Amino acid sequence: MHAPTSKPASRLLLLLLCVGLAAALNVAGWWWPSRPVAVGSDPHGAKVGLIDSVSFAPFRRGQGPLDKVYPSREQIEEDIASLKGIAKGIRTYTSLEGMQVVPEIARRYGIEMTASAWLGQEHDINEKEVAALIEQANRYPDVIKRVIVGNEVLLRKDLKADELIGYIRRVKAAVKQPVSYADVWEYWLQNPQLLNEVDFITVHFLPYWEDQPVGVDDAMPHILWVYDTIRKNLPGKPVLIGEVGWPSEGRSRRAAVPTRTEAATFITDFLRLAQDKGLEYNLVEAFDQPWKVALEGTVGGSWGVLDEFRHPKYELGGAVSNLPQWPLIAAMAVLIALIVVIPRAQRVAALPPGRMLAAALFAQGIGAFLAATLEYGLEHNYSTLRFAEFVAMGCLQAVFAAMLYGELLDRLQGLARPAVPLRSLDFSLQELRRWGWSYLPFRRRKLPPAQQYELQSLRRIRFAEWLFALFAVLAAYQCLMLVVAGRYRDFPLDYFLLPAVGFLALRLTVSAFGAAERGAALFALGFGFGRVQPQQACKGRFRVEAILGYLLLVLPVLVLVIERLSNREAIYWSATAAAYSLPLLANLLAARNPCAAQTARPRRVAASLREG
Repeated sequence: MHAPTSKPASRLLLLLLCVGLAAALNVAGWWWPSRPVAVGSDPHGAKVGLIDSVSFAPFRRGQGPLDKVYPSREQIEEDIASLKGIAKGIRTYTSLEGMQVVPEIARRYGIEMTASAWLGQEHDINEKEVAALIEQANRYPDVIKRVIVGNEVLLRKDLKADELIGYIRRVKAAVKQPVSYADVWEYWLQNPQLLNEVDFITVHFLPYWEDQPVGVDDAMPHILWVYDTIRKNLPGKPVLIGEVGWPSEGRSRRAAVPTRTEAATFITDFLRLAQDKGLEYNLVEAFDQPWKVALEGTVGGSWGVLDEFRHPKYELGGAVSNLPQWPLIAAMAVLIALIVVIPRAQRVAALPPGRMLAAALFAQGIGAFLAATLEYGLEHNYSTLRFAEFVAMGCLQAVFAAMLYGELLDRLQGLARPAVPLRSLDFSLQELRRWGWSYLPFRRRKLPPAQQYELQSLRRIRFAEWLFALFAVLAAYQCLMLVVAGRYRDFPLDYFLLPAVGFLALRLTVSAFGAAERGAALFALGFGFGRVQPQQACKGRFRVEAILGYLLLVLPVLVLVIERLSNREAIYWSATAAAYSLPLLANLLAARNPCAAQTARPRRVAASLREG
């Protein structure tokens, strides 16, 4: 009596075991690289004291000088209060834009200030900035200990050195505090005449942004070398390190990698170095600045010791995780994988044990990639354009993943392929005009079961081909932009890994189980646009995919030439982009006689597609 139900029950148990094992591996894959690690060169992880000073820009998401939306007095007070016990002082960059209230609030919290006037190309604004700086310095001499006239004005080429000197002299004659100008070290060396105009030298030390980027491991020797170079070439004046820090997120620049652990290591090592050498410094910066993403990419908004929600990113001298929210992301990955498997549970449970485990692992991989996309897109939703990009790329990945999984199950179940070889159908504008409606997934057709399966398979394959081609075109565009204007552009790995890795994993999986039919290609692309007559196939059949395929081989190499092999993120991105060329170029190599394949098109399925 129990025989009919015992087998389904055992298959269900086996399915649960496979899904559970795959989920455990998924969670482990998120946990292992996200484990907290000790940071800093001190093996004992000794604690560091209060930060001398931090750059203070109290902008929240949706605020910023570009949009001229400024924080309220209440928000400024909240931010100054959040720095109590973290920093002894703050450095501001403007005397206007709502920052007039900062000295009075800082006085109540016992925090000292280095106040600044922001100078640019608009002379009327410069006049207002200088007047406000003078007024505040004279009104709050117990709070404002130093003043800085201009920030990287020479670097941006907003003013000439003589114009800058005029502003410095005006402020110096009107205030009692020491006066300086702030810029990167190269521009101080190029303009030594500034030395006679200032009371101290304010230099920015940012190894990540150097023309020859310096990694965290070599950052402290580099800082000491720059510091000694400045003192040697500009003697007689004290040196303030006006900006020093490390980003916690964004694109890598050669050996300079922006992560939480790298940032915590840099800051911990620098604070100890400053204590040992008696360096005066200002750390950049207090809070992450989302508005800077529009100027410098993700890395521009990720220099804060606190995140944009005013939470500490890491414990200086302690253990730090690069992805402290990994349990939530791992849970999302497992949930997405279950959403992929559950509607197809009956088909998966019918597979032999090895293939069942492969299907479960494949679903968990899809879940992991989609969860990474969700985490990246939601965390970096800095603008409407970025949110639209996230939604579009997330939806495209989800649709492609569903098609990949359907193809995987078909192959693992050993279902027959369509009677029409993929390469014998023109994937062109002409084909879309003639049969395009037949490929739409929502269009139902009344056909015999065998032809219905053929049509469904062709729909999925054709739609997947178009999606894969779209990802390939977008990957080529990203490579091109990284080559011509890549300084502030992220490597968008999260948006492009799933199609490339998923396609290769599908090929490997079906080959491992002998499920790939001889002579049949999986998602082999063949889209020669504009081809009308079969006899033209020899000339133009593979022109488009050849161009795209070769671009996806050449452009990633150029990215590596620019970024150098020391940039591991560039290597990962280039490998991902190059992977998109494999189906394109493999299709070219496999099609030895495209004209013969074109003229040998079987007519039965073609007729059924046109007539139904």
